[in-house]
Amino acid sequence: MIRLIIVEDEKLIRNGIEKHVPWNKLGVNLVLSAENAEEAFQMCKELKPDIIISDIMMPGINGIQLCHTFRKTMPESQIIFISGYSDKAYLKAAIELKAVSYVEKPISMSELQEAIKKAVESVQRSRRQSTNLLHTLLGVQDAETDSIVEAIKLSDKGKVIEQDSTFRILVLHTKNKTYNATEFNSRCQEYISDILLKAGIHYITDFAKKDLFVLLLSGPDQMIGKDSAIMSVCWSALSNMRKEDEEWFWGIGKEVQSLEKVSDSYQSALECIQLLSFKGWNNYAFYNEPYSYYQENLPLAHQNEFHKALLDKDIKRSTSILESIFQMLIDGNVVLNFNVRNIYNTLDRIILQSGRERNLIGFQKQRRIKQENEKFLDGVETIEEMHSYVKNHMKQILKENECEQKNNFAVKHVIDYILENYADKEINIQILASVVYLTPTYLSNLFKKKTGVTIGQYITEIRLKKAEELLNNPRLKLYQIADMVGYEDANYFAKLFKKKTGMMPSEYRENIIV
Repeated sequence: MIRLIIVEDEKLIRNGIEKHVPWNKLGVNLVLSAENAEEAFQMCKELKPDIIISDIMMPGINGIQLCHTFRKTMPESQIIFISGYSDKAYLKAAIELKAVSYVEKPISMSELQEAIKKAVESVQRSRRQSTNLLHTLLGVQDAETDSIVEAIKLSDKGKVIEQDSTFRILVLHTKNKTYNATEFNSRCQEYISDILLKAGIHYITDFAKKDLFVLLLSGPDQMIGKDSAIMSVCWSALSNMRKEDEEWFWGIGKEVQSLEKVSDSYQSALECIQLLSFKGWNNYAFYNEPYSYYQENLPLAHQNEFHKALLDKDIKRSTSILESIFQMLIDGNVVLNFNVRNIYNTLDRIILQSGRERNLIGFQKQRRIKQENEKFLDGVETIEEMHSYVKNHMKQILKENECEQKNNFAVKHVIDYILENYADKEINIQILASVVYLTPTYLSNLFKKKTGVTIGQYITEIRLKKAEELLNNPRLKLYQIADMVGYEDANYFAKLFKKKTGMMPSEYRENIIV
Protein backbone atom coordinates (compact mmCIF):
# COMPACT_ATOMS: atom_id res chain seq x y z
CA MET A 1 0.00 0.00 0.00
CA ILE A 2 1.47 3.37 -1.07
CA ARG A 3 0.29 6.55 0.67
CA LEU A 4 0.68 10.08 -0.61
CA ILE A 5 0.01 13.58 0.75
CA ILE A 6 -0.39 16.81 -1.22
CA VAL A 7 0.64 20.02 0.58
CA GLU A 8 -0.50 23.09 -1.39
CA ASP A 9 -2.00 26.36 -0.12
CA GLU A 10 -3.80 27.17 -3.40
CA LYS A 11 -7.09 25.24 -3.32
CA LEU A 12 -7.56 25.21 -7.09
CA ILE A 13 -4.17 23.61 -7.68
CA ARG A 14 -4.55 21.25 -4.72
CA ASN A 15 -7.95 20.00 -5.91
CA GLY A 16 -6.77 19.78 -9.50
CA ILE A 17 -3.88 17.49 -8.59
CA GLU A 18 -6.09 15.38 -6.33
CA LYS A 19 -8.83 14.92 -8.93
CA HIS A 20 -7.00 14.66 -12.25
CA VAL A 21 -4.06 12.37 -11.51
CA PRO A 22 -4.82 8.65 -12.23
CA TRP A 23 -3.63 7.48 -8.83
CA ASN A 24 -4.64 3.83 -9.09
CA LYS A 25 -2.95 3.49 -12.45
CA LEU A 26 0.25 4.92 -10.97
CA GLY A 27 0.09 2.53 -7.99
CA VAL A 28 -0.93 5.00 -5.27
CA ASN A 29 -3.58 3.61 -2.91
CA LEU A 30 -4.34 6.51 -0.54
CA VAL A 31 -4.23 10.27 -1.23
CA LEU A 32 -4.77 13.05 1.33
CA SER A 33 -4.23 16.80 1.05
CA ALA A 34 -3.33 19.68 3.36
CA GLU A 35 -3.36 23.46 2.75
CA ASN A 36 -0.45 24.36 5.02
CA ALA A 37 2.53 22.93 6.89
CA GLU A 38 0.77 22.76 10.25
CA GLU A 39 -2.04 20.62 8.82
CA ALA A 40 0.52 18.50 6.96
CA PHE A 41 2.50 17.88 10.17
CA GLN A 42 -0.59 16.48 11.87
CA MET A 43 -1.53 14.29 8.90
CA CYS A 44 1.99 12.92 8.45
CA LYS A 45 2.24 12.13 12.13
CA GLU A 46 -0.59 9.62 11.73
CA LEU A 47 -0.34 8.68 8.04
CA LYS A 48 3.46 8.33 7.62
CA PRO A 49 3.19 8.90 3.83
CA ASP A 50 5.48 7.20 1.34
CA ILE A 51 5.34 10.20 -1.03
CA ILE A 52 5.01 13.94 -0.33
CA ILE A 53 4.05 16.44 -3.03
CA SER A 54 4.69 19.89 -1.56
CA ASP A 55 4.57 23.44 -2.78
CA ILE A 56 7.68 25.40 -1.79
CA MET A 57 6.26 28.86 -1.22
CA MET A 58 3.50 28.70 1.38
CA PRO A 59 2.45 31.09 4.19
CA GLY A 60 4.23 30.33 7.46
CA ILE A 61 6.50 27.29 7.20
CA ASN A 62 7.54 26.76 3.58
CA GLY A 63 7.86 23.46 1.77
CA ILE A 64 11.64 23.23 2.19
CA GLN A 65 11.39 23.64 5.96
CA LEU A 66 8.47 21.23 6.08
CA CYS A 67 10.36 18.48 4.25
CA HIS A 68 13.54 19.05 6.28
CA THR A 69 11.47 18.19 9.36
CA PHE A 70 9.91 15.19 7.61
CA ARG A 71 13.32 13.84 6.65
CA LYS A 72 14.22 13.41 10.34
CA THR A 73 11.29 11.10 11.09
CA MET A 74 10.53 9.71 7.61
CA PRO A 75 13.90 9.45 5.84
CA GLU A 76 12.52 7.03 3.25
CA SER A 77 9.63 9.21 2.07
CA GLN A 78 9.90 10.39 -1.54
CA ILE A 79 9.56 14.16 -2.09
CA ILE A 80 8.23 15.99 -5.13
CA PHE A 81 8.43 19.79 -5.03
CA ILE A 82 6.18 22.11 -7.03
CA SER A 83 6.91 25.82 -7.32
CA GLY A 84 6.31 28.92 -9.41
CA TYR A 85 9.90 30.04 -8.82
CA SER A 86 13.13 28.76 -10.42
CA ASP A 87 15.32 29.96 -7.61
CA LYS A 88 18.75 28.29 -7.45
CA ALA A 89 18.60 28.18 -3.65
CA TYR A 90 15.35 26.19 -3.84
CA LEU A 91 16.82 23.82 -6.41
CA LYS A 92 19.88 23.29 -4.23
CA ALA A 93 17.68 22.59 -1.18
CA ALA A 94 15.64 20.11 -3.21
CA ILE A 95 18.82 18.30 -4.23
CA GLU A 96 20.01 18.17 -0.61
CA LEU A 97 16.67 16.64 0.40
CA LYS A 98 17.05 14.07 -2.40
CA ALA A 99 13.77 15.15 -3.98
CA VAL A 100 12.50 12.95 -6.80
CA SER A 101 11.58 15.93 -8.96
CA TYR A 102 11.10 19.68 -9.05
CA VAL A 103 7.95 20.54 -11.09
CA GLU A 104 7.45 24.17 -12.02
CA LYS A 105 4.13 25.98 -12.21
CA PRO A 106 2.01 26.10 -14.26
CA ILE A 107 2.02 22.37 -13.65
CA SER A 108 2.31 19.99 -16.58
CA MET A 109 0.17 16.97 -15.61
CA SER A 110 2.28 14.63 -17.72
CA GLU A 111 5.46 15.88 -16.00
CA LEU A 112 3.83 15.51 -12.56
CA GLN A 113 2.61 11.99 -13.37
CA GLU A 114 6.09 11.02 -14.52
CA ALA A 115 7.49 12.32 -11.20
CA ILE A 116 4.89 10.36 -9.23
CA LYS A 117 5.67 7.21 -11.23
CA LYS A 118 9.36 7.66 -10.43
CA ALA A 119 8.55 8.14 -6.72
CA VAL A 120 6.39 4.99 -6.64
CA GLU A 121 9.21 2.98 -8.20
CA SER A 122 11.60 4.32 -5.53
CA VAL A 123 9.19 3.26 -2.77
CA GLN A 124 8.85 -0.22 -4.25
CA ARG A 125 12.62 -0.50 -4.68
CA SER A 126 13.13 0.56 -1.06
CA ARG A 127 10.71 -2.14 0.08
CA ARG A 128 12.58 -4.77 -1.92
CA GLN A 129 15.77 -3.59 -0.25
CA SER A 130 14.05 -3.95 3.11
CA THR A 131 13.24 -7.55 2.23
CA ASN A 132 16.86 -8.23 1.34
CA LEU A 133 17.94 -6.57 4.57
CA LEU A 134 15.58 -8.79 6.56
CA HIS A 135 16.81 -11.97 4.91
CA THR A 136 20.39 -10.89 5.56
CA LEU A 137 19.71 -10.28 9.23
CA LEU A 138 17.99 -13.64 9.68
CA GLY A 139 20.81 -15.62 8.11
CA VAL A 140 23.81 -13.71 9.42
CA GLN A 141 26.64 -15.91 10.75
CA ASP A 142 29.01 -15.05 13.60
CA ALA A 143 32.04 -14.91 11.31
CA GLU A 144 30.50 -12.25 9.07
CA THR A 145 28.31 -10.41 11.56
CA ASP A 146 30.39 -7.22 11.86
CA SER A 147 30.84 -6.51 8.15
CA ILE A 148 27.25 -7.33 7.16
CA VAL A 149 25.63 -5.38 9.99
CA GLU A 150 27.87 -2.39 9.29
CA ALA A 151 26.71 -2.41 5.66
CA ILE A 152 23.10 -2.59 6.78
CA LYS A 153 23.53 0.34 9.14
CA LEU A 154 24.76 2.48 6.25
CA SER A 155 21.63 1.73 4.15
CA ASP A 156 18.61 4.04 4.30
CA LYS A 157 16.47 1.41 6.02
CA GLY A 158 19.31 0.59 8.37
CA LYS A 159 19.58 4.22 9.38
CA VAL A 160 15.88 4.19 10.29
CA ILE A 161 15.88 1.06 12.41
CA GLU A 162 19.21 1.87 14.03
CA GLN A 163 17.56 4.91 15.61
CA ASP A 164 15.74 2.43 17.83
CA SER A 165 17.23 0.57 20.74
CA THR A 166 15.24 -2.66 20.76
CA PHE A 167 14.42 -5.25 18.07
CA ARG A 168 12.09 -8.22 17.95
CA ILE A 169 11.12 -10.89 15.41
CA LEU A 170 7.61 -12.29 15.03
CA VAL A 171 7.06 -15.29 12.77
CA LEU A 172 3.70 -16.28 11.36
CA HIS A 173 3.31 -19.96 10.52
CA THR A 174 0.36 -20.58 8.18
CA LYS A 175 -1.55 -23.86 8.09
CA ASN A 176 -1.57 -23.91 4.30
CA LYS A 177 1.26 -22.63 2.14
CA THR A 178 0.68 -19.06 0.96
CA TYR A 179 1.25 -18.95 -2.79
CA ASN A 180 0.36 -15.27 -3.29
CA ALA A 181 3.07 -13.81 -1.06
CA THR A 182 2.75 -10.31 -2.56
CA GLU A 183 -0.96 -10.09 -1.72
CA PHE A 184 -0.40 -11.39 1.80
CA ASN A 185 2.49 -9.01 2.43
CA SER A 186 0.48 -6.03 1.19
CA ARG A 187 -2.50 -7.04 3.31
CA CYS A 188 -0.33 -7.35 6.41
CA GLN A 189 1.18 -3.93 5.86
CA GLU A 190 -2.25 -2.44 5.24
CA TYR A 191 -3.52 -3.69 8.60
CA ILE A 192 -0.47 -3.08 10.77
CA SER A 193 1.08 0.12 9.38
CA ASP A 194 -1.12 2.63 11.19
CA ILE A 195 -1.13 0.94 14.57
CA LEU A 196 2.63 0.28 14.57
CA LEU A 197 3.69 3.67 13.29
CA LYS A 198 1.46 5.45 15.79
CA ALA A 199 3.22 3.46 18.52
CA GLY A 200 6.61 4.56 17.18
CA ILE A 201 7.45 1.09 15.86
CA HIS A 202 9.21 0.49 12.53
CA TYR A 203 8.81 -2.82 10.74
CA ILE A 204 9.99 -4.98 7.83
CA THR A 205 8.01 -7.96 6.53
CA ASP A 206 8.55 -10.85 4.14
CA PHE A 207 8.14 -14.61 3.70
CA ALA A 208 11.03 -16.81 4.76
CA LYS A 209 9.17 -19.87 3.37
CA LYS A 210 5.77 -20.46 1.75
CA ASP A 211 4.26 -21.10 5.19
CA LEU A 212 6.49 -18.81 7.30
CA PHE A 213 5.98 -15.02 7.33
CA VAL A 214 8.50 -12.87 9.20
CA LEU A 215 7.92 -9.50 10.86
CA LEU A 216 10.90 -7.51 12.21
CA LEU A 217 9.91 -4.81 14.71
CA SER A 218 12.18 -2.06 15.94
CA GLY A 219 11.25 0.68 18.37
CA PRO A 220 11.47 2.01 21.91
CA ASP A 221 12.17 -0.57 24.61
CA GLN A 222 8.99 0.28 26.53
CA MET A 223 7.02 -1.01 23.53
CA ILE A 224 9.19 -3.72 22.00
CA GLY A 225 10.60 -5.10 25.24
CA LYS A 226 7.28 -5.67 27.01
CA ASP A 227 5.28 -8.72 26.02
CA SER A 228 1.92 -7.24 26.94
CA ALA A 229 2.63 -3.94 25.21
CA ILE A 230 3.73 -5.44 21.90
CA MET A 231 0.85 -7.86 21.68
CA SER A 232 -1.77 -5.26 22.59
CA VAL A 233 -0.45 -3.23 19.67
CA CYS A 234 -0.17 -6.10 17.18
CA TRP A 235 -2.70 -8.79 17.99
CA SER A 236 -5.99 -7.08 17.12
CA ALA A 237 -4.63 -5.77 13.82
CA LEU A 238 -3.10 -9.11 12.85
CA SER A 239 -6.23 -11.02 13.84
CA ASN A 240 -8.45 -8.70 11.80
CA MET A 241 -6.40 -9.28 8.65
CA ARG A 242 -6.96 -13.05 8.78
CA LYS A 243 -9.47 -14.35 6.25
CA GLU A 244 -12.08 -16.97 7.18
CA ASP A 245 -10.30 -19.77 5.33
CA GLU A 246 -6.88 -18.95 6.84
CA GLU A 247 -5.41 -20.46 9.99
CA TRP A 248 -2.10 -19.41 11.46
CA PHE A 249 0.06 -19.22 14.55
CA TRP A 250 2.38 -16.41 15.70
CA GLY A 251 5.69 -17.06 17.43
CA ILE A 252 7.14 -14.03 19.25
CA GLY A 253 10.91 -14.09 19.64
CA LYS A 254 12.91 -12.50 22.41
CA GLU A 255 13.75 -8.81 22.37
CA VAL A 256 17.38 -7.92 21.49
CA GLN A 257 19.28 -4.67 21.77
CA SER A 258 21.27 -4.67 18.52
CA LEU A 259 21.08 -5.67 14.88
CA GLU A 260 23.82 -8.22 15.51
CA LYS A 261 21.39 -10.19 17.70
CA VAL A 262 18.32 -10.14 15.41
CA SER A 263 19.07 -13.69 14.21
CA ASP A 264 18.89 -14.80 17.87
CA SER A 265 15.40 -13.30 18.11
CA TYR A 266 14.47 -15.11 14.90
CA GLN A 267 15.62 -18.49 16.22
CA SER A 268 13.72 -18.03 19.48
CA ALA A 269 10.60 -17.10 17.47
CA LEU A 270 10.94 -20.27 15.39
CA GLU A 271 11.15 -22.35 18.57
CA CYS A 272 7.81 -20.86 19.65
CA ILE A 273 6.08 -22.48 16.67
CA GLN A 274 6.20 -25.91 18.31
CA LEU A 275 3.88 -24.56 21.05
CA LEU A 276 1.22 -24.61 18.34
CA SER A 277 0.89 -28.32 19.26
CA PHE A 278 -1.07 -27.63 22.44
CA LYS A 279 -2.15 -24.00 21.95
CA GLY A 280 -3.89 -24.57 18.63
CA TRP A 281 -4.29 -22.50 15.47
CA ASN A 282 -5.07 -18.76 15.48
CA ASN A 283 -3.10 -18.20 18.65
CA TYR A 284 0.37 -17.02 19.62
CA ALA A 285 3.24 -17.95 21.92
CA PHE A 286 6.19 -16.11 23.46
CA TYR A 287 9.74 -17.45 23.37
CA ASN A 288 9.87 -18.02 27.15
CA GLU A 289 6.65 -20.02 27.60
CA PRO A 290 7.03 -23.52 29.14
CA TYR A 291 6.49 -26.77 27.23
CA SER A 292 7.29 -30.46 27.64
CA TYR A 293 7.90 -33.65 25.66
CA TYR A 294 5.86 -36.83 26.14
CA GLN A 295 8.27 -39.78 26.18
CA GLU A 296 5.96 -42.77 26.75
CA ASN A 297 3.65 -45.04 24.78
CA LEU A 298 -0.06 -45.32 25.51
CA PRO A 299 -0.29 -47.67 28.53
CA LEU A 300 -1.59 -51.16 27.70
CA ALA A 301 -4.28 -50.83 30.39
CA HIS A 302 -5.64 -47.73 28.60
CA GLN A 303 -5.60 -49.56 25.27
CA ASN A 304 -7.54 -52.52 26.69
CA GLU A 305 -10.04 -50.27 28.45
CA PHE A 306 -10.68 -48.31 25.26
CA HIS A 307 -11.04 -51.51 23.23
CA LYS A 308 -13.55 -52.96 25.69
CA ALA A 309 -15.60 -49.75 25.74
CA LEU A 310 -15.84 -49.86 21.94
CA LEU A 311 -16.87 -53.53 21.89
CA ASP A 312 -19.46 -52.77 24.55
CA LYS A 313 -20.71 -49.90 22.37
CA ASP A 314 -20.24 -47.63 25.37
CA ILE A 315 -19.85 -44.27 23.65
CA LYS A 316 -19.83 -42.36 26.94
CA ARG A 317 -16.95 -44.39 28.32
CA SER A 318 -14.92 -44.46 25.12
CA THR A 319 -15.35 -40.68 24.69
CA SER A 320 -14.28 -40.13 28.29
CA ILE A 321 -11.07 -42.10 27.69
CA LEU A 322 -10.24 -40.00 24.62
CA GLU A 323 -10.97 -36.74 26.45
CA SER A 324 -8.79 -37.68 29.42
CA ILE A 325 -5.81 -38.47 27.15
CA PHE A 326 -6.31 -35.19 25.26
CA GLN A 327 -6.59 -33.13 28.45
CA MET A 328 -3.49 -34.78 29.92
CA LEU A 329 -1.45 -33.71 26.88
CA ILE A 330 -2.88 -30.18 26.74
CA ASP A 331 -2.52 -29.53 30.48
CA GLY A 332 1.06 -30.79 30.29
CA ASN A 333 1.93 -28.27 27.52
CA VAL A 334 3.07 -31.21 25.42
CA VAL A 335 4.55 -30.53 21.98
CA LEU A 336 4.18 -32.97 19.14
CA ASN A 337 6.75 -35.72 18.75
CA PHE A 338 6.77 -39.36 17.61
CA ASN A 339 5.31 -40.60 20.91
CA VAL A 340 2.30 -38.27 20.79
CA ARG A 341 1.54 -39.17 17.19
CA ASN A 342 1.93 -42.84 18.09
CA ILE A 343 -0.69 -42.47 20.86
CA TYR A 344 -3.31 -41.34 18.35
CA ASN A 345 -2.27 -43.86 15.72
CA THR A 346 -2.68 -46.57 18.38
CA LEU A 347 -6.13 -45.30 19.39
CA ASP A 348 -7.22 -45.21 15.76
CA ARG A 349 -5.97 -48.78 15.14
CA ILE A 350 -8.04 -49.94 18.14
CA ILE A 351 -11.12 -48.27 16.64
CA LEU A 352 -10.55 -50.04 13.33
CA GLN A 353 -9.94 -53.34 15.10
CA SER A 354 -13.23 -53.07 16.98
CA GLY A 355 -15.04 -52.35 13.73
CA ARG A 356 -13.44 -55.38 12.12
CA GLU A 357 -14.33 -57.61 15.07
CA ARG A 358 -17.97 -56.57 14.81
CA ASN A 359 -17.96 -57.22 11.04
CA LEU A 360 -18.65 -53.57 10.32
CA ILE A 361 -15.74 -53.26 7.89
CA GLY A 362 -13.92 -55.76 5.73
CA PHE A 363 -10.20 -56.44 5.79
CA GLN A 364 -9.40 -54.52 2.61
CA LYS A 365 -11.43 -51.51 3.72
CA GLN A 366 -9.78 -51.64 7.15
CA ARG A 367 -6.33 -51.59 5.54
CA ARG A 368 -7.20 -48.66 3.27
CA ILE A 369 -8.70 -46.60 6.10
CA LYS A 370 -5.68 -47.34 8.30
CA GLN A 371 -3.29 -45.98 5.66
CA GLU A 372 -5.41 -42.85 5.08
CA ASN A 373 -5.72 -42.12 8.79
CA GLU A 374 -2.01 -42.63 9.47
CA LYS A 375 -1.18 -40.19 6.67
CA PHE A 376 -3.50 -37.58 8.16
CA LEU A 377 -2.31 -38.04 11.75
CA ASP A 378 1.33 -37.84 10.72
CA GLY A 379 0.70 -34.58 8.84
CA VAL A 380 -1.30 -32.43 11.29
CA GLU A 381 0.41 -29.98 13.62
CA THR A 382 -1.86 -29.78 16.65
CA ILE A 383 -3.00 -32.25 19.29
CA GLU A 384 -6.53 -30.89 18.97
CA GLU A 385 -6.64 -31.85 15.27
CA MET A 386 -5.52 -35.41 16.06
CA HIS A 387 -7.98 -35.68 18.93
CA SER A 388 -10.93 -34.44 16.83
CA TYR A 389 -10.04 -36.72 13.94
CA VAL A 390 -9.82 -39.86 16.07
CA LYS A 391 -12.92 -38.90 18.04
CA ASN A 392 -14.94 -38.42 14.85
CA HIS A 393 -13.67 -41.74 13.51
CA MET A 394 -14.76 -43.46 16.72
CA LYS A 395 -18.23 -41.89 16.49
CA GLN A 396 -18.49 -42.98 12.87
CA ILE A 397 -17.68 -46.60 13.74
CA LEU A 398 -20.12 -46.58 16.67
CA LYS A 399 -22.75 -44.98 14.48
CA GLU A 400 -22.19 -47.70 11.88
CA ASN A 401 -22.60 -50.23 14.67
CA GLU A 402 -25.85 -48.56 15.70
CA CYS A 403 -27.04 -48.53 12.10
CA GLU A 404 -26.04 -52.18 11.79
CA GLN A 405 -28.15 -53.02 14.82
CA LYS A 406 -31.11 -51.11 13.40
CA ASN A 407 -30.69 -52.82 10.04
CA ASN A 408 -30.47 -56.24 11.66
CA PHE A 409 -33.63 -55.46 13.62
CA ALA A 410 -35.43 -54.31 10.47
CA VAL A 411 -34.51 -57.46 8.55
CA LYS A 412 -35.48 -59.68 11.49
CA HIS A 413 -38.79 -57.87 11.83
CA VAL A 414 -39.52 -58.37 8.11
CA ILE A 415 -38.65 -62.07 8.37
CA ASP A 416 -40.95 -62.47 11.39
CA TYR A 417 -43.72 -60.65 9.53
CA ILE A 418 -43.32 -62.94 6.49
CA LEU A 419 -43.38 -66.06 8.68
CA GLU A 420 -46.66 -64.93 10.22
CA ASN A 421 -48.31 -63.63 7.06
CA TYR A 422 -46.93 -65.76 4.21
CA ALA A 423 -50.50 -66.86 3.36
CA ASP A 424 -51.52 -63.26 2.69
CA LYS A 425 -51.84 -63.01 -1.08
CA GLU A 426 -51.43 -59.20 -0.96
CA ILE A 427 -48.06 -59.23 0.78
CA ASN A 428 -45.44 -57.21 -1.17
CA ILE A 429 -42.36 -55.01 -0.77
CA GLN A 430 -44.43 -51.85 -0.18
CA ILE A 431 -46.30 -53.42 2.74
CA LEU A 432 -43.11 -54.82 4.27
CA ALA A 433 -41.30 -51.46 3.91
CA SER A 434 -44.11 -49.66 5.71
CA VAL A 435 -43.91 -52.18 8.56
CA VAL A 436 -40.28 -51.21 9.32
CA TYR A 437 -40.55 -47.53 8.21
CA LEU A 438 -38.04 -47.83 5.37
CA THR A 439 -38.27 -47.07 1.68
CA PRO A 440 -38.94 -50.12 -0.54
CA THR A 441 -35.63 -49.63 -2.39
CA TYR A 442 -33.58 -49.37 0.82
CA LEU A 443 -35.31 -52.39 2.37
CA SER A 444 -34.87 -54.43 -0.80
CA ASN A 445 -31.12 -53.73 -0.93
CA LEU A 446 -30.70 -54.22 2.82
CA PHE A 447 -32.55 -57.56 2.83
CA LYS A 448 -30.49 -58.89 -0.08
CA LYS A 449 -27.26 -57.75 1.64
CA LYS A 450 -28.14 -59.44 4.94
CA THR A 451 -29.74 -62.67 3.68
CA GLY A 452 -28.25 -63.21 0.24
CA VAL A 453 -31.71 -63.49 -1.38
CA THR A 454 -34.38 -61.04 -2.47
CA ILE A 455 -37.54 -60.55 -0.48
CA GLY A 456 -39.55 -62.19 -3.28
CA GLN A 457 -37.26 -65.23 -3.25
CA TYR A 458 -37.53 -65.47 0.52
CA ILE A 459 -41.36 -65.34 0.47
CA THR A 460 -41.47 -68.06 -2.18
CA GLU A 461 -39.07 -70.22 -0.19
CA ILE A 462 -41.15 -69.93 3.00
CA ARG A 463 -44.42 -70.64 1.15
CA LEU A 464 -43.05 -73.74 -0.54
CA LYS A 465 -41.61 -75.07 2.73
CA LYS A 466 -45.04 -74.69 4.31
CA ALA A 467 -46.55 -76.43 1.28
CA GLU A 468 -44.24 -79.42 1.81
CA GLU A 469 -45.54 -79.69 5.38
CA LEU A 470 -49.19 -79.46 4.28
CA LEU A 471 -48.75 -82.14 1.63
CA ASN A 472 -48.33 -84.63 4.49
CA ASN A 473 -52.06 -84.26 5.11
CA PRO A 474 -53.86 -86.41 2.47
CA ARG A 475 -57.22 -84.84 3.27
CA LEU A 476 -56.13 -81.46 1.86
CA LYS A 477 -56.70 -80.90 -1.83
CA LEU A 478 -53.81 -79.46 -3.86
CA TYR A 479 -55.75 -76.29 -4.71
CA GLN A 480 -56.48 -75.86 -0.98
CA ILE A 481 -52.79 -76.10 -0.12
CA ALA A 482 -51.97 -73.55 -2.85
CA ASP A 483 -54.50 -71.16 -1.34
CA MET A 484 -53.24 -71.78 2.21
CA VAL A 485 -49.67 -70.77 1.29
CA GLY A 486 -50.71 -67.62 -0.58
CA TYR A 487 -51.32 -68.63 -4.22
CA GLU A 488 -54.64 -68.11 -5.99
CA ASP A 489 -53.52 -70.01 -9.10
CA ALA A 490 -52.95 -73.70 -8.31
CA ASN A 491 -51.18 -74.27 -11.65
CA TYR A 492 -48.69 -71.46 -10.94
CA PHE A 493 -48.12 -72.95 -7.48
CA ALA A 494 -47.47 -76.38 -9.03
CA LYS A 495 -44.83 -74.93 -11.43
CA LEU A 496 -42.99 -73.18 -8.57
CA PHE A 497 -43.09 -76.34 -6.48
CA LYS A 498 -41.65 -78.47 -9.26
CA LYS A 499 -38.90 -75.94 -9.90
CA LYS A 500 -37.85 -76.16 -6.25
CA THR A 501 -38.24 -79.90 -5.61
CA GLY A 502 -38.07 -81.40 -9.08
CA MET A 503 -41.54 -82.94 -8.61
CA MET A 504 -45.12 -81.84 -9.05
CA PRO A 505 -47.05 -81.53 -5.72
CA SER A 506 -48.97 -84.73 -6.49
CA GLU A 507 -45.75 -86.65 -7.14
CA TYR A 508 -44.23 -85.30 -3.95
CA ARG A 509 -47.31 -86.46 -1.95
CA GLU A 510 -47.18 -89.94 -3.52
CA ASN A 511 -43.53 -90.31 -2.50
CA ILE A 512 -44.38 -89.30 1.05
CA ILE A 513 -47.22 -91.82 1.30
CA VAL A 514 -45.09 -94.60 -0.16
